[in-house]
Amino acid sequence: MHARLSRSALILCLSAIPAFAQDTPDMIAPDIGSRVVEGYVTPALTRFRETSGALSEALEKACSGTPEDDLNAVHAGFANTLSAFAHVSVLRFGPLVAENRFERIFFWPDPRGVTLRQVQGLLASEEPLPDDLTSQSVALQGLPALDYVLFGAGGDALPTDARRCAYAEAISANIAGLAAELEEAWAEGTSFRAAFTAPAADRDPYRSSAEVAGEIVKAAGTALEFARNAELLPALGKTVEKARGKRAPFWRSGHTFAFVAAQIEGVQKLIAAAGFVDGPSDLVNTYGRGMDFDLSHAREAVLAVETAPEEAFSEEPDRGRISYATIAMEGAKHTLNGELSGALGLVMGFNALDGD
Repeated sequence: MHARLSRSALILCLSAIPAFAQDTPDMIAPDIGSRVVEGYVTPALTRFRETSGALSEALEKACSGTPEDDLNAVHAGFANTLSAFAHVSVLRFGPLVAENRFERIFFWPDPRGVTLRQVQGLLASEEPLPDDLTSQSVALQGLPALDYVLFGAGGDALPTDARRCAYAEAISANIAGLAAELEEAWAEGTSFRAAFTAPAADRDPYRSSAEVAGEIVKAAGTALEFARNAELLPALGKTVEKARGKRAPFWRSGHTFAFVAAQIEGVQKLIAAAGFVDGPSDLVNTYGRGMDFDLSHAREAVLAVETAPEEAFSEEPDRGRISYATIAMEGAKHTLNGELSGALGLVMGFNALDGD
């Protein structure tokens, strides 16, 4: 598939991948929704709330005007929040896609540099900062914007730059607020959680455990495709001459590969929680373990990258490691959408991200 993909086309693809299924109780754990909520969703959302809250507190302390240690705490808090969100980003359905929450946290892809342009403009402006970021462009609200504020030009002057500090605090508070909203939307007693954990004919949007399984498969496949096609391949380019490390997310902070590795790990944990690795069907488990094998190798490859993201995509042996990871991710996705889905009795709809 061509590495370049417009944002509007990508959003359309991710939102229009239906899954059809017939209930196959021998293949799908009847409590699949509860298993996923307890084993993956709840701990992932809790960690995102805690890390984003700690980041917000660290920024408040650093911006009160002090030592370098406080800025180090901010940087550590940002890394922890990215890692936590990487796991949450795998849950790209239901509450995360409602009210543009995903884009408000992670506006990506951004091939035209909208975030950079708008953030630089806001920092350079003499107009008062907006009181509420939720009314502003999504490009100004989330992690990519904060990546520039903390690590872009002028980021090292954060504690003494009042405007930059105020904006960083506003972004972190916005992210922490969204994390709290997500946790609340998945909480016990909500209609979405009830449908996901106890699907029934009169419940929306899930009427059977097979439909829940289809959502999980779709989410895992979408996460792999997004990480591969929107985060790695545009920066890798088709040739070394066309490699552009600055097309990767979070290259300024140097967290590109840790973020992708955490997304891959999130997919592994999701399919394990769903019972696709050690569940009721030996056949499903065989394919799930094959997926897990490929994803473990992909994760190891990106974590082994030694060069800063800005150069890694064009320098060997790191370019080879990244390329290998994309191949392993593609293999895992094909197993998921092919053999594993077939073993579950799922028929996945056409996915335009699959290729030209």
